[in-house]
Amino acid sequence: MNLKPGSRIYFMGIGGTGMAAVAGLCQEAGFDVSGSDAGIYPPMSTMLDDLKIPVMTPYSPSNVDKIKPDCVVVANVLSKGHPEIEKAALDAIPFTSFPALMGEAFLRNSCSLVVAGTHGKTTTSTMTAFLLKELGHNPGYLIGGSPKDLPRSFSLGKSQQNGFFVIEGDEYDTAFFDKDSKFLHYCPKYLILNNLEFDHADIFENLEAIERQFTKLIALVKSPKNIIANVSDEGIFKLLKSLNMLDRVTRVATDTSQKGDVSLTHFGHTEEQWWADVQTPNLGNFRFSTMMEGGHNLANFTQVIALLDCLIRDEEIPSIDSETLVGIIARFRGVARRLDKLADKNGITVYEDFAHHPTAVQKVLQSYRLSHPERRLVVAFEPRNATARRSIFMKKFADSLGVADQVWIGECPQDSRILPENRMDTKKLCDAVGANAQAFASNEDLLDYACKHLKKGDAIIFMSSGSFSGVQHKLKNHILSRN
Repeated sequence: MNLKPGSRIYFMGIGGTGMAAVAGLCQEAGFDVSGSDAGIYPPMSTMLDDLKIPVMTPYSPSNVDKIKPDCVVVANVLSKGHPEIEKAALDAIPFTSFPALMGEAFLRNSCSLVVAGTHGKTTTSTMTAFLLKELGHNPGYLIGGSPKDLPRSFSLGKSQQNGFFVIEGDEYDTAFFDKDSKFLHYCPKYLILNNLEFDHADIFENLEAIERQFTKLIALVKSPKNIIANVSDEGIFKLLKSLNMLDRVTRVATDTSQKGDVSLTHFGHTEEQWWADVQTPNLGNFRFSTMMEGGHNLANFTQVIALLDCLIRDEEIPSIDSETLVGIIARFRGVARRLDKLADKNGITVYEDFAHHPTAVQKVLQSYRLSHPERRLVVAFEPRNATARRSIFMKKFADSLGVADQVWIGECPQDSRILPENRMDTKKLCDAVGANAQAFASNEDLLDYACKHLKKGDAIIFMSSGSFSGVQHKLKNHILSRN
């Protein structure tokens, strides 16, 4: 596909987080960008308005006639039979996916830094982009969230002058016409492998199916030493061992009982911050502190530090003074909806968090428990995404949520594509958690209960990959309005 600046690119499903960000990148690169969606909402609608990218709703074949695009980018939520897709096919307009477009237009000619793993991709990618930017390297980046320390979720930076481009390596499938993982389009020169577990039960049959996609990704990296692998993660260790690659990659030990090429050797915390000691070949040994909560974020930072160490090793960047790096890490504020404090009044604190996989849920709750042992911990959980709406993780969710003192389960969206016997039953989930758990027929019912029963000394964390019907913000307003 021969696209040049000024070419008209039309995004079908432009309201998605990734699609909107890629549309912004294309505009920044000089393309004429527009798109369509069934409906579009903040924050993506606000961002696209700010960028003055035209968005047409609802979907209609006439939209394609109006734009007459040179290329159509199809979101992976759309499928064959969609009226705009059929119109583009009828008019013989070339179509592609946003991962394929990213690879061809932006990543092939840059130094692509890909962050892959079941958890932590958004935070770790943001850490990488922020550190490189603060160190003066002006990377390009594409982040699937709202970074607090960067102007927006995307930038070309100097990536088109053979500079760095940081991107999340998402294992989800690419499009209806391309069932391989998105990350196989991302041309990785350096690859962070942070963790590997079963997820995305709507498209993967089992863990082995995901491992096959990660194996393809690993094969794309020309130099195995450019693979920064968290060998303390059981899934990563097992996969690399099966490929006879454990001794060929850059091994990162994030468990203090283990040793790697880069190692996290000690860690601790106060109520305000967490700290870790790391050992590296090129940056030396040093301690860093972060306002990011939890051992999982110390592990994320250790992966990024290992990546920087590899870039120094390969003379991609000059040597870094560890004191300078420590100062930058200390300033990092993270990504929106990662244990964001919404309200703190009368001894009640309200948070929201994006965690939606049982392992991520458990790590967030355990970390908060460690740093705030005096609080009664309440978790409000909405089983929102395609995996959480299934019963496959019932026991794991019960174990993870059981870390809290009180567990309040919101409504689970009904998905007719899931067989009744395979759907999440929130009452059964409560039974599995125990007597401290209860399920609510609606999120509004949960809100009403919270308003009546939260008391001084409580911390409540709302966890969902969706909006939770906005009840966390209604609770915030209720708490802040009380005398």
